Amino acid sequence: MKPSLPHILIAEREFLIALDAEYLIKLALDCRITLLRPEQVDQWDAAALADVDLCLFDVPLDASPAARRIERLVEARVPLLFTSLGDLHAGGVEGFEVIPVARKPYDGETLLALVRERLRQTP
Repeated sequence: MKPSLPHILIAEREFLIALDAEYLIKLALDCRITLLRPEQVDQWDAAALADVDLCLFDVPLDASPAARRIERLVEARVPLLFTSLGDLHAGGVEGFEVIPVARKPYDGETLLALVRERLRQTP
């Protein structure tokens, strides 16, 4: 049985940035949060991914190496919110333009609005 609190996965290369996102989200939402590096998502099987209600996924400036990892999350039907530095991905990540991008450093209100919009609704 799935726990009642939503589970947010923060896949971020920089630990302090992940902590910042966790802090902002926890201030506003009652949820479970797991922090990990993007490559650690590869170790999660289908059952573990099914428990994820949103994944904040750090997209590097060159998104092509992360494309297969992103495709796997999409195939597992994990709701995604990309995070990225600067303006390079402000219009979206090539091939995944429908997934919004939260720019770092985070604006708390903007990040929370995007998280609420993308978070899978649990019954």
